[in-house]
Amino acid sequence: MSDAAGPARRTISFAALLRDLREARSLTQQELATAAGVSVDAVSALERGRRTQPQPHTVRALAAALQLRDADRMALLSTLGRAGNEALEMPSRTLTPRRPSPPGVPVVGRDDEVAEIVAALGSTSGRLVMLTGPGGVGKTTIALVAADVMAAERPGPVYFADLTDVTEPDDALAAVALAAACAADTVTGLAEHLAGTSTLLVLDNLERVTACGPHLAELLTASPDTVILATSRVPLRVRREREVRIAPLGPSAAERLFGERLAAAGAPPVGTRDNSAVAQLCRRADGLPLAIELLAAAAARLGPRALLERIDGLAELPVAGPQDLPARQRTMAATIEWSCQLLGPAAQRLLPRLALVPGSFSLDTVDAIAAPDAADGVGALAELIEHSLVTRGDDTGTVTRYRMLEPVRRHAVETLEPVDRKHVRRGVARWALRAGREHGVAIRGRGDMTAVEQVEADRHVLRLGFDHLVDTGQYDDAAELLWSVWLPLWMTGHTHEGLAWTNRLHEDDLSEQGRARWLVARAGSNRVAADLFTTAERAMRLAERIDDASLAAEAAIFASAAALRLEDFDGSRTLLARAEVLMKKRLDVERDVWAAVHVPIGHGDGALLRGDRAAAARHWRVAADTARKLGSEFSVPAILAECARAARGEGRLDDAAVMLAAAAELAPERDGHKPRAHLAGVAAAVAADLGDVASAQWWERAAGTEPAANSDELGERLGELVRRADALTGRD
Repeated sequence: MSDAAGPARRTISFAALLRDLREARSLTQQELATAAGVSVDAVSALERGRRTQPQPHTVRALAAALQLRDADRMALLSTLGRAGNEALEMPSRTLTPRRPSPPGVPVVGRDDEVAEIVAALGSTSGRLVMLTGPGGVGKTTIALVAADVMAAERPGPVYFADLTDVTEPDDALAAVALAAACAADTVTGLAEHLAGTSTLLVLDNLERVTACGPHLAELLTASPDTVILATSRVPLRVRREREVRIAPLGPSAAERLFGERLAAAGAPPVGTRDNSAVAQLCRRADGLPLAIELLAAAAARLGPRALLERIDGLAELPVAGPQDLPARQRTMAATIEWSCQLLGPAAQRLLPRLALVPGSFSLDTVDAIAAPDAADGVGALAELIEHSLVTRGDDTGTVTRYRMLEPVRRHAVETLEPVDRKHVRRGVARWALRAGREHGVAIRGRGDMTAVEQVEADRHVLRLGFDHLVDTGQYDDAAELLWSVWLPLWMTGHTHEGLAWTNRLHEDDLSEQGRARWLVARAGSNRVAADLFTTAERAMRLAERIDDASLAAEAAIFASAAALRLEDFDGSRTLLARAEVLMKKRLDVERDVWAAVHVPIGHGDGALLRGDRAAAARHWRVAADTARKLGSEFSVPAILAECARAARGEGRLDDAAVMLAAAAELAPERDGHKPRAHLAGVAAAVAADLGDVASAQWWERAAGTEPAANSDELGERLGELVRRADALTGRD
């Protein structure tokens, strides 16, 4: 390309001229980017005119890579309104280093995180420590505190660069150089500037320029005494990086921060009557310091209780956010939207869909919600996790679970389009019906306690699916889902919820099969003996008429339990015998363990009500032996613990204590902590009813964490509970 061609191109745009110069040298965008040491995206953006004011170092690198003659270089500069070689140099001005300022407000509850960061920064020179976490969690504040600690402990300068407004990875190094008062904006030049100093670079808000990671890694290689502490909502994904995820505050720290921000706003100290409201508001904030600060500012004006009463109806908080924060952090909506802008299309579609599901969810739920884009579902979920919009939940169960922080969920669900809302509810309903069937078979057929735990974990998702089935008139499917899951709902203490589900259905809308299932579930959820007996008897007759032996046996067992509460002992035994006949003649016992186990449990309950504790214990041992012989995982102790809860609700504290003692005796050590924790929770309630405060506190501790007590100590404690209950009721 000749020099004479240059003047003729002065009316051509920088984008067109750059493309012409590249193509004249038969270079691809990738080849030019590699030669210039810039990203392919940067070259593409320049050639498409999306980026019209490149930095001097970028133009200089491109000119060198293209090996431009003077005329071509001047022509390229003229398209930008620049002239002369000085246009390719950094501006000639006095550069002032930028050092971090301490946080503007007191920091609460972050001592452990700061100690971890300082230890990571001091462990190896040339280290890159990246603080990640959701927007509003306080990454910048924690970084500033850690930098202050580091500055006091080690020699060398500390420089601070805020990269919030830097949108091109190639400009990130120039921003870092400016913060360090370095006239050179290349890796080599900046490394030379930092040579011989133990420098700490604090780089804030890298999420929009994560592609600068390789440049930072190269800088650390060239400057071995330099350490970088950075913040971002996503990691850089370079090998030098040590990621420290900043989690939301725990309940006590969250409430302490709320109180401090209330005081700072001039509000009176939180009184005893406001403690509960403050705790609930902090749970709404899910421990995010920014959300807590915004809620506290509103509570300072309205009062915590008044704000809590109205918060569900508020689209925006009635008080503006702190004006000394960036605009993107003055509301939670702006903070979350900033993160959403960084997502790919699949993740942007999935986020509001997931927000419709309260609580935690599994990958199966994600597949149901993402369908028909299920192939992209896992990748989109991984992206949401990386951007800290979704977090890993409690992994103590058998299935990994995920959840959204509540402020993120509340914002995202508002952006869900009506058509997507219908799509999600339909997908969840299909999943819930399928999962309910599988869990129902596993629980009734082999007593699978893992399935019980799964229903407990997915209860809110199953309810969402059930509501959709009812709302769209799929009543028989809703009745099937209800019948499939009412038993685990009962076993996990959610009887009232099971009854609420049944109240959403009307028997006139159901087929005979659906009505029989509905009646059985209603009987199982009913605590009123007379109503329970009537409902169970109707269910039994209807199940026999449609020739469903399994439903008929289940209904007979419930009717027997109701007869016991009505002190009709003969009627109870007759109904249990009827269930046994159905079980032996019509059912494959190995596939219907629930009935096989509950018949002797029912006999034991009857013996207990008649005052024959020895006979009750024998029947319960038969139930446990039956479960073991059938190779069932059915936890008879867990069932007895729930029966004890029901007995306590009826005021039968002595019977409840006896059931708990039997449950502890029948529970093998291998049953683990969960059954024992459930038993301990009921025992704590019984002890409290008996007025034994010390024992209630001991059982509460045992329910909260795995008790150190062995089986002998548990037995002794429960024996004492039985004696106290007997003394209270005047029983020998």
